[in-house]
Amino acid sequence: MAGKATDRKNKLKDSKSTAPNLTEAALAAFTLPESLSCSEVDFPVLIKRRAKANWAEIVNESNKLHQQIKEYAEAKAPPFKPAFLKTECDYIEKEVFVHLIPALVETLNKAKLWEALVRQKCFFNGIDHIVQLLWNNNPRHPDRKEKNLHLFNMPWVRAELKIRPRPYYPKSWLWPEDYAATLIQKTVRQYFVQKQEDVAEMREFWKKLEYESHVPEVEMNPFLARLFASSQTHTQKPKDHEGNAPK
Repeated sequence: MAGKATDRKNKLKDSKSTAPNLTEAALAAFTLPESLSCSEVDFPVLIKRRAKANWAEIVNESNKLHQQIKEYAEAKAPPFKPAFLKTECDYIEKEVFVHLIPALVETLNKAKLWEALVRQKCFFNGIDHIVQLLWNNNPRHPDRKEKNLHLFNMPWVRAELKIRPRPYYPKSWLWPEDYAATLIQKTVRQYFVQKQEDVAEMREFWKKLEYESHVPEVEMNPFLARLFASSQTHTQKPKDHEGNAPK
C-alpha cells in the first residue's frame, strides 16, 4: 500500500511539471493572422431606444419649478402686517412723519429767511411756527387749512395765554451764551447724579419724611402708607432679579 501511494504522488508531480511546459509551447507557437475579414469581426452595435414621455413626471417637474419660483417670490416680498398689529415704527412713519417732516422743512426754510440760525436774538420762533403749521394742516380738520390762522389768533392759544401769559422776552434773549451753557451743563450733571442708586434712595427718604410731616396720619393709616408706597413705585425704575436698577 505504501508503494502504491508513492507511485501516485510521483505521477501527480510529473503531470504538474509538464503542464506549464505545454502551455508555454502552445503560446509560443500561436501567431495572430495578418488580417481578418469584416464578416469575422463582431462590431459593437448601438441599440437606440425610443424615449417614452411620462406625463406624470413632466407635471411633477413643472409643479416643483413653480413652487420654487413661488417660494423665492415670497422670500423677497416684505412681511404682511395686519392693520390691528401695526407697530410703533409703522405708526410714526405713516401717521406722524407724513405731517411732521414737511412742517420741519418749511420751518427751516423760514428760519433761513429770518437768519435765525445766525442771529442770537430773532423775532422768528421755530416752535411756534411748527405748531401753527401742524394745527392748520391737520387732516382731521380740513376747514382749518382754508382759514390758516396765526398762532396767536387761535382760540385755544388765546385761552392758554390768559391763564399763563408769556414773558415779553424769551430767556434766549435775556441769557448770555455762557450762562445758558452753564445751566445746560448743570441740568445734565443733575440728571446723571440723581440717577445713581444711593442718591435716589436718599431722595426717596427725604420725600417720605416731607410727606409724613405734611400728612401725620400716614403712620397710623395703612391706606395712606400704601398710597404713598404705590406712588413711589410708579416713579421708580424697575429692577432686575439682583435688585440693581437698569442703567
